[in-house]
Amino acid sequence: MIERMTVARALAALEKADEEHYGVLLEHGTLEIGYYVPGDTDEQQPHEQDEVYVVQAGRGTFVVGDREHDFEPGEALFVPAGIEHRFMNYSDDFAAWVIFYGPTGGEAGR
Repeated sequence: MIERMTVARALAALEKADEEHYGVLLEHGTLEIGYYVPGDTDEQQPHEQDEVYVVQAGRGTFVVGDREHDFEPGEALFVPAGIEHRFMNYSDDFAAWVIFYGPTGGEAGR
């Protein structure tokens, strides 16, 4: 089975989502692929799984723990499970693919 994830499908998922800024496109086992458009502020909390963001559009600063990293379209940003993180000072067009995977607590202990 092939699942195609396009920006058009991502925007449609956002329209149907329970959460205003995050829509799920695919769930399979521990894998979840979604699309994130944070709006004015990024108020997310640490997640139970490891996570990868792939920046679709926009620029800004990504904060992981006490480290900051400027980002731009096309970058992939990894966050281990349970770590505080947020996007800051991002452009109005910012959007990212989000990939959650692995066991609760992340794969660091494996």
